[in-house]
Formats: sequence, C-alpha cells, structure tokens
Amino acid sequence: MLSLAPSLISRTALLFLLTATGAATAARPAADIILHNGNIITLNDAQPQASALAISGSRIVAIGDDTATDEWRGNHTRTIDLQGKTVIPGLTDTHIHAIRGGQTWTFETYWYDSPSLKDALDKLRADANRRPHDQWVAVVGSWIPAQFAENRAPTVAELNHALPEHPVYIQYLYDYALVNQRGIDVLGLNAAPPPDLAGIRVERDAKGSATGKLFGDIAAFNQLFASISSDADHEGGLRQFFADMNARGVTGIIDPSAGPAAAYEPLFAMRNQGDLPLRVGYRIPVQPEAKGHEAQWFSNLMAFRRRAPMMGNWLFLVWGKAWWPE
Repeated sequence: MLSLAPSLISRTALLFLLTATGAATAARPAADIILHNGNIITLNDAQPQASALAISGSRIVAIGDDTATDEWRGNHTRTIDLQGKTVIPGLTDTHIHAIRGGQTWTFETYWYDSPSLKDALDKLRADANRRPHDQWVAVVGSWIPAQFAENRAPTVAELNHALPEHPVYIQYLYDYALVNQRGIDVLGLNAAPPPDLAGIRVERDAKGSATGKLFGDIAAFNQLFASISSDADHEGGLRQFFADMNARGVTGIIDPSAGPAAAYEPLFAMRNQGDLPLRVGYRIPVQPEAKGHEAQWFSNLMAFRRRAPMMGNWLFLVWGKAWWPE
C-alpha cells in the first residue's frame, strides 16, 4: 500500500486547490462593460445602492463598491467612469401603442417642439424635400393649436402653399384631419362617385367639393393612416423607435393593441432575428371574423410562431381580448 506523509498530502491538496481556483478564474470571461464611481439605484432592499456594476452580455454579473468589479475587468472591457452620476433600473412603459406607432416613427413629421406654424411648416418642407412627390408627408398627433404662437391649426391653404407637390396629412388627436389639395387628389375625394373611406366623413363646400377637412373616430383614422403610410419602412421604423426608447432609459413596454394581426409582423421579425432590444408584452385583439371560434383563431394565428421560453433573457408575452363593435 502506498503511504504519503501528512505534510506531502497537505501540500498536494493545497496545490490542487490553487490550481483549481486559478483555472476557474481564468475560465471566467471578462465583462463587456463596467460602470464605476457612480450612484447605482438597485431597488434591492438588501443592497439599495452601489457604486459599480459589471455587465456581461445582457446580464449584470457583479454589483457593489468599486472593488466588486475588479475581477471582471479584462483587456477588452469597456470601462465607464460615471463621475457621480446616478444609474437607475430600466423603465417599463405599461401602456404605449409602440408596435403600431413605432413602425412609422421615421415616416412621420413631429411638431411637439414647434413654437410656431412657420416652424411646423418648415419641418414639413424639410421632410418633403427628402421624398419623391408621390409620397405622403404626415403629422399624426403630437401637437395642439395652442402651442403655436398663432394659437391655431394650419389652414388647408397654408398646406397647399407650403407643399404644392406632395400630399399632406395632418391629424389633430382623433378629432379631425387636414389634407392639402394634392392629398385630396390622391385620395380621389372629388371623384364621381367619391371613394368609401370607412368611417371617414369628408367636409364639403357649397359646391360639393372637398374642403380638405376630414372627420372620423379612432378606428377610421387609424385605417386611413395605415393606407397613407403603406410604403413606409415599417420594420426599420420600429427598430429606430425601440433604439430611441432605449436611449431614454426604456427597457420594457406593454402594448395594449397594435390593431390587426398583420400589424405585428415587423415585431415578430425582430424577435425571430434576436434583435429585440427591450422586453415586450403585447395583445392581439380578436378580429370580428373570429367571433364564436376565438380559440381556434388564436391557435391558427400563433401556430407558426417560434416558442418563447418564459425563463431567459427576454420575456415575450402575448395575451388576447375579444371585442367587436356593436
């Protein structure tokens, strides 16, 4: 029988322990990003604040004081000195129509920061100059007449003068919309017979000609704008919108409805490509034609969707609600 002296056994065990520890340390990949010298709000009662954290891939792997992340530092780790700035957990917007609205993020013109009608019309011209003459220029919400120095909405005549060659669509909340003469022509509002724009009422003058003012409800305006923006880069717009949300600290959304099932395809495409930069909870409303066989309708709709695990980096949740107009 082979017998080893106790001292030799101890030295051998110590050497094994040191070797194993060194191998484990060497096997640990370096963090991609380390934030330090900051005020990190954790929302964890056991450790409400920290000054540093390390990120590997999409996970926080270490958090604590500035020394807590030292072992995660590598040659290619990006290190950010927060200089005392505060870091908060990502925000979740719990009611936002991001899936639908995001698809036209780069298509629409926005007036939310325009102090005057002159500035607003200048923005329309700038966007029109980057588009072919047959493409719409649209403002869909994000403004009120009282924000302008003129304290009123633009007139159709002003839209005609500002953009004589492009069709223009200006929507005020869900109260009304304005289109210029080019828009009237593209929509065929003065054709005989006039088109049936579902749910849209066209204001007409004494001669029966369209004035450029349209009235409707949420469903009608959404359907009209969907046709106007049909040539927009929907997936590209959604990608940019999600990126802009990330830049403002939003890392999760709950979307109550994007409309018909087809409106979700750009979202599914991003998810299937592994490109979703935030967590998404969404609902697909049951369409009227599914009444009476809702379960089968959902089964058919989701049959070819790749399964999303509930445990993992991303939570991709769908729930439904049946509704029909009376």
